[in-house]
Amino acid sequence: MTRSPSNPLATRLALVVVAAAAVLAAPRAARAQCDAPTLLLILDKSSSMITGDDASGISKWESASRAVTSITTRFEDAIDFGLLAFPNPDHCEVSGVAVDVGPGTAGAIATVLATPPPTSGNYTPMARALEVATAYPPMSDPARRRVAVLVTDGWQWCYPYDSDTRFDPVARAAELRATGTTVYVVGFGDGVDALTLNRIAWESGTYVPGCDPDGDTPTAANPCYQRADDTSSLEAALDAIARRISEEACDGNDNDCDGLVDEELARSCSSVCGDGLETCDFGAWVGCDAPVPAASESCDGRLDDDCDGVVDEGCECVDGETRACGVDAGACRPGSQSCIGGAWAACAGDVPPSPETCDGTDDDCDGTTDEDCECVDGQTRPCGADVGVCTGGVQSCLAGSWTGCVGDVEPREEVCDGLDDDCDGTTDDGASCLPGYACRAGACVEENPTPDDSGAGPAAEEPEGAGCGCAVPGSPARAVPLFLLALGALALLPRRRR
Repeated sequence: MTRSPSNPLATRLALVVVAAAAVLAAPRAARAQCDAPTLLLILDKSSSMITGDDASGISKWESASRAVTSITTRFEDAIDFGLLAFPNPDHCEVSGVAVDVGPGTAGAIATVLATPPPTSGNYTPMARALEVATAYPPMSDPARRRVAVLVTDGWQWCYPYDSDTRFDPVARAAELRATGTTVYVVGFGDGVDALTLNRIAWESGTYVPGCDPDGDTPTAANPCYQRADDTSSLEAALDAIARRISEEACDGNDNDCDGLVDEELARSCSSVCGDGLETCDFGAWVGCDAPVPAASESCDGRLDDDCDGVVDEGCECVDGETRACGVDAGACRPGSQSCIGGAWAACAGDVPPSPETCDGTDDDCDGTTDEDCECVDGQTRPCGADVGVCTGGVQSCLAGSWTGCVGDVEPREEVCDGLDDDCDGTTDDGASCLPGYACRAGACVEENPTPDDSGAGPAAEEPEGAGCGCAVPGSPARAVPLFLLALGALALLPRRRR
């Protein structure tokens, strides 16, 4: 069978599709970076390193030699080491790198370290050493991870001493970092310039967490640089740095050359609320699970939800709390309030104050019963007086005030009738009679009567009203002469019978 010739354009398109699919399907391990990192040791070889002892009693140079030899030997397969000892060859000169960075350099470095510094004449040209390291080509190779570790026991010092050069190492370290090199600092012993080393570590980003970048005391508890006092502590500091650069790092590369990128990397993280863990995702730390501050307090009496150092600020109370409310006095009775959402709810079950109603109860619960009331509604009391012709009645309390007296007989004008009409306890006091008459025993009588000697009968009667001493109705003034006439008539009757 004859095949038709293939279409070149179609073939190219198919290859592009296959290549794209391969790229998409490729694991992140495709970014493997398996060249060993380079580490340049910038080691102080001043005379103080041989004349001064470490904490264990051996010279600091011997202690440093042991620690460096151990590290370069143990990590020889994972890190390309190099050595820059300063000064080199002596005094304040730094002519170059003593051992170039590369694989299998542990022996060469040990050979250099076998020659100690002189007991005098070697100073500490720290700034110049960092300058030489910056100009060293492998420290500018973008294809490699580059690390420089400065180990020193003193200050920036060349004879004669110039205090203006104290912080020159800080500036030179910044220039070295600008090449892409990570700079670590190890202070050996308590004779170092702590402030200079703190600043280098702080600005290099390789500082110890929680340190004081402005600290100026070598024995302070919180230096930013790595501190060592003997062989074991120096080896521990170098070991931590070596592990950090040779093991898998969160940088998007396959640092340990196992075909995977940033695998199984986790580190601690924190928020203002506490600590947590985060993981590496292709060069970026993500997913910190540290507690997140809440938008507001939950008013639970236990947690600082917004992590500002104060528990339940802005809350009146703790949710679920109760308290008595209202007034327990007079007619009032207390109730109960509950805390809801950090605030006290309305008082429930209480009897609140009410206006006074003059009912014998402290309705407004102010401690005073029926203030401004004359009486209590429904009360009665006697009124008036039981004197003379007067009799008492009854008053009733209505709306806090006494009504008028009901059923009583009130005082009246005193008249000559033998009664205490004005109810003042005296009968007929001030009663009025006609001129010449006075009130006696309830009747108006003539004060000075004229005897009747004429014996005249009815013809001698006084004109009507002439002998009356008062104008009171029913007065007995007229009855007196009639009585006398009757007595006279009775006296004449026996005489006629004879």
